[in-house]
Amino acid sequence: MENYHSQSIAQILKNLKCSKEGLSTAEALKRSSLGSNSLPSSGAKFGKLKIFLEQWTNPLILILVFAGVVSGFLREFIDMTVIFITVFLNVLIGFVQEYKANEALKKLNDMVSYHALVLRDGKKVQIDSSQVVPGDVLILEAGDKVQADARIFEAVNFEVNESLLTGESESVKKHTRVLAQNTTTADRKNMAHKGTVIVNGRAQALVVAIGKNTQVGQIATLVKETEHDKTPLQKQLSQVSKGIGIVVLCISLLIFVLGYILKNEYHSFFEIFETSVAVAVAAIPEGLVISLTVILAIGMQYILKKNALVRKLVSAETLGSVSVICTDKTGTLTEGKMKLTHAVTAQNEYDLDEISRMSISQKDAYRDVYTMLQIGILCNDGVLENPHEDESKWKMAGDTTDTALIIGAMHAGLRKDYLETVFTRVGDLPFDSVNKFMATVHAIDHTHILYVKGAPEMLFDRCSHYEENGTVKKMTREMKEWFQKQQYILAGKGLRVLACAYKNVDTDISSVSTTDVEGLTFVGLLALSDPLRSDVRETIEIAKKAGIRIIMITGDHAQTARSIGVELGIPSEPQHIFNGEQLEHISDIDLQNALRDVSIFARVDPKHKIRIVQALQAQGEVVAMTGDGVNDAPALKGADIGIALGSGTDVAKEISDVVLLDDRFSTIVSAVEQGRGIYQNIKKVMLYLLSGSFGEVVLVVGSLVAGMPLAIVPVQILWVNLIEDSLPNMALAFDTGDVENMQEFPRKKSDPIIDKEMWAMIAIISIISNLVLFGLFVYFWKHTGNIVLTRTIMFVGLGIDSLCYIFSVRSFRRHVWHMNPFDNHYLNWAVIIGWIMLISAVYLAPLQLLLRTVSLGWEYWLVMFLFALLNVVLIELVKGVFLFKKKYV
Repeated sequence: MENYHSQSIAQILKNLKCSKEGLSTAEALKRSSLGSNSLPSSGAKFGKLKIFLEQWTNPLILILVFAGVVSGFLREFIDMTVIFITVFLNVLIGFVQEYKANEALKKLNDMVSYHALVLRDGKKVQIDSSQVVPGDVLILEAGDKVQADARIFEAVNFEVNESLLTGESESVKKHTRVLAQNTTTADRKNMAHKGTVIVNGRAQALVVAIGKNTQVGQIATLVKETEHDKTPLQKQLSQVSKGIGIVVLCISLLIFVLGYILKNEYHSFFEIFETSVAVAVAAIPEGLVISLTVILAIGMQYILKKNALVRKLVSAETLGSVSVICTDKTGTLTEGKMKLTHAVTAQNEYDLDEISRMSISQKDAYRDVYTMLQIGILCNDGVLENPHEDESKWKMAGDTTDTALIIGAMHAGLRKDYLETVFTRVGDLPFDSVNKFMATVHAIDHTHILYVKGAPEMLFDRCSHYEENGTVKKMTREMKEWFQKQQYILAGKGLRVLACAYKNVDTDISSVSTTDVEGLTFVGLLALSDPLRSDVRETIEIAKKAGIRIIMITGDHAQTARSIGVELGIPSEPQHIFNGEQLEHISDIDLQNALRDVSIFARVDPKHKIRIVQALQAQGEVVAMTGDGVNDAPALKGADIGIALGSGTDVAKEISDVVLLDDRFSTIVSAVEQGRGIYQNIKKVMLYLLSGSFGEVVLVVGSLVAGMPLAIVPVQILWVNLIEDSLPNMALAFDTGDVENMQEFPRKKSDPIIDKEMWAMIAIISIISNLVLFGLFVYFWKHTGNIVLTRTIMFVGLGIDSLCYIFSVRSFRRHVWHMNPFDNHYLNWAVIIGWIMLISAVYLAPLQLLLRTVSLGWEYWLVMFLFALLNVVLIELVKGVFLFKKKYV
């Protein structure tokens, strides 16, 4: 890479054959053919092979392979064939599950796209980050993620977090000066590097490197795929699986020892060895953790269909336990379509119709209004890319308040692009959450003027005069109180209110500080409306019924917030409203106490959000927090679920757990509902796999202790395991959530994944029903004297049982006869395939030879159906007891 940090801007412009006005569209297209602004992928083509080979590292697979080899060595070729078929099918199923889950997660991650604001043909346009080319001029603002390496040539209070490159979390103040050639990357303060984050100010920079040629592109470790940490639930299930595995291995060892000690004419030493291995394979729920990954990945895809992008696996499982949603007002509860509706001057108030009917020819008659509109669109970072086209085709970029002012002024005949050529901006002070105002300095006719717009209460005390019909007058206490009353009235209507002011400044001023924003002339108030989303009140009611508290957090005036709260049905009495000033002076303990009643926070700074999150978490709440700005990052990171608006800054989206693609509040509640469904599906799979883990153990141990032939042979155990653990448990991941999911209070963090109801069902299926099955084995063997026939009956019993009770475990809230058995097509097909495997094993000659089965008459099938029905009845009885306690029946 060339040392652009040590070159002057003039040199770089000459070398790259470009200008500070940016490239032409044609030139940018030409340069794009030389390479894309994307980082190289690493090792993706080896993904399938790696996943396939990893399946063979599973200890159970290795044990089976060993058993197959031993079978072949002892010339037990039928057993060897069945074992190797089982191994291959288990590996294939494991590969498909893991590959599909990984692909789903990869696609979800790839959906997080970034854009860049650049100058093309001398105009600001927003493009996909992949389209950035060397020579482009980047427009960089707080909250953006830098999309290429660029040399800064204009900077205003510009600070960047470069921890990605340097590891240092403290932001770096940038400048435009030329640096020494040997300056290290960390000290190149005139460069903005790809992947770093802008935390303050604004800048313009010339792109000098893209894609693999950037600093981050040259660091191989940063472009490799990172391994996702396991989620808490994955870790918990992994421990459960290991615990069960240890118990089962001990049982298998016990079977082997018992078989050796209690050896008889019914079974050989090698058969006991094979049986021990088969029981271990069947009883250990090795598919539990990968099934969880599949459920989470599929759940994330379902949530995506609701317009919420879940970026982390852990978030998918946490969503279901959210108990408090702290939400912004603008764009989430409201439509995010700001519209200029009122203008208040010292003489009059004008509504939307009156403003729309104004024309530039009447400027003298509405002098103060036009001065306000001029301030509103020049002290403004919004962009209208195509002002010459019809309004329906306008393309806007920037803050919704800024763009609303641009549109309102356009209706009154003022064009931002034209005014900017007359009033050249020479300096500015960007808006921030502390000052709550923005200031710009403009040069015109050898004079400079300072324009300011922001929160009225922040500007009133900075204004020494006011303007009335173009005449500047001394600001009196009575006039200030009159303007404050007008602000209160407008805020009470749920409107966002901005104040506009100005003053003449020295011609040599090129930068602005807060000390310059004094002695202003107050012009008036502009009020903007943002309609509530049509479905938000209904959604809030749904959330309340689900036991979820809604807390509205806004930077707007308390009166505006109260008006919105009343309209939404959120408690809005004085005791329910807190403002930012109160937060500054309250202790953490007092804040926790206050939060028992507070449902609205007004005039809140982003720094206050993290305190609110921490206070709620101290009360044991699981908190979801929305945000869209760079200063929201601490709160988004600190919340249990950080939710970024899709229209928000790159920083917010980068740090969040969930991105709202449509910014709607209803999408958050839909995601929470789906999160609860994910948790329910996890419990279903656990119950299904754990319940079916000990059936073969009871039969085998019972046979050995009773001195009888084995009730089921190893190859049959492995085949039943394939029927149970392959497709059916994976199909449960596609179950839709119960309607009752949003009629219960959120689960607590401390709630165990396996509750009392699940333990009761596992005990019934694993112990009671399998003892009944062992009793049937004893009965049929004594009455038929045909061990092959009896084993076939047991084989069918285990298969039928798992294919029937899976429908019972689909819901913990409804009885099986209240559920639609056909609403999960994946499960229906999985069960059909299971039946085909079971029936084929009994009636197809090749499989009869391999699995040592014989054809059964209908009467044996009927008995096993009745056994499976008994199991379902027992499960439903347990379910009924718990449903009664929960008042569901």
